[in-house]
Amino acid sequence: MVLVGSEVVGFIALSNVIRWNFRSCSVGYWIAEAHNGRGHATAAVRRICELAFTELGLHRVEAGTLLTNEASQHVLSNSGFSRIGVAPKYLEIAGSWQDHVLFQRVADGD
Repeated sequence: MVLVGSEVVGFIALSNVIRWNFRSCSVGYWIAEAHNGRGHATAAVRRICELAFTELGLHRVEAGTLLTNEASQHVLSNSGFSRIGVAPKYLEIAGSWQDHVLFQRVADGD
């Protein structure tokens, strides 16, 4: 959960955690529209990456956004992610397969 004080304003989660030589996962998040643009997503993404790299010992965190989701792309860029390309028909949303921009962040020092 993403909290502001005791109020839940969003959600963030790591998924597809793979260990062994890959040591990677995906991150997904959302913030309630009334709280957009206040830095909550950026803070949450930075914190969950810190957790992934230190406590979970992962090497890489991946994220994807719709091509048109410039706000989320900005969050990822501000959180140390690099754009790695476009994945055609990556995820089914509202009944149709949508292209996504993929991003990754690797652990500092790797």
